[in-house]
Amino acid sequence: MNIGLVLHPDRVRAREVAEEVVAGAAARGIRVVAADDEAANLPGVVTADLDDAELVLSIGGDGTVLEAVKEALPLGIPVLGVNLGKVGFLAEIEESNIEETLNRIEARQWDIEQRMTLKAEIEDGPTVHGLNDIVISKRMVNRLASLAISVDGVPFRTYRADGIVVATATGSTAYSFSAGGPAVDPGLRAMFVTAVAPHSLFSRTLVFEPDRVLSLVAGSDRPVGVEVDAYDLGELSPGQAVRVTAGDMDARFATMGGKRFPHTLQHKLGLDGD
Repeated sequence: MNIGLVLHPDRVRAREVAEEVVAGAAARGIRVVAADDEAANLPGVVTADLDDAELVLSIGGDGTVLEAVKEALPLGIPVLGVNLGKVGFLAEIEESNIEETLNRIEARQWDIEQRMTLKAEIEDGPTVHGLNDIVISKRMVNRLASLAISVDGVPFRTYRADGIVVATATGSTAYSFSAGGPAVDPGLRAMFVTAVAPHSLFSRTLVFEPDRVLSLVAGSDRPVGVEVDAYDLGELSPGQAVRVTAGDMDARFATMGGKRFPHTLQHKLGLDGD
């Protein structure tokens, strides 16, 4: 049995936990493979593509899970996250449960959750998939971005704001939530459009069904930046568009039947102490 490994590149604790995982996996006859240098340099890890892995184990925070999803998505491999971060909405497993988790992996006792992704197609540029969100935001500190949104080819409205976040339900608890958007159960398939600090009386999040086609066009007077899951894709020139749709494939998460979203929301946001 092969499992893939992705770990946070800068956390000493991530490396320490990864070493524990690799040792525990070896004792169970599980082969650990990694494609990136950080994980592949660990003793006992085989440098190889993830094609033959049955799941990918992510060790770090939510950002590390997103990196693991980026590698696993085109291969259709499920991702399981070990949380070393402060919030960790995407990482299900805590450090204290690693031994039990390895036992479950050895027995192939996990379920699969499908998560909707987003596809960003930049006019005359790349096409990129993301799990959490697509962010189009200002690049000039003292100037608002001007962004015109069309839905299914029909002009909807023009925002003047610090930026626009288009999020999945999975990504609703990230930047979108910080900008005033709702926290959404990750099983819901929809696109959530939230303006960041809009210069407007209307600031509510818009919710679109997943088969809509959203087009966001940079205003004519200043460039804006585009990020997919915090990965910088560069700038849109004035008049250039990014087309946002549901992704061509779902992200797959391995789950050990842990706490469900309402409990996670209570715990991560400190709502269970009221």
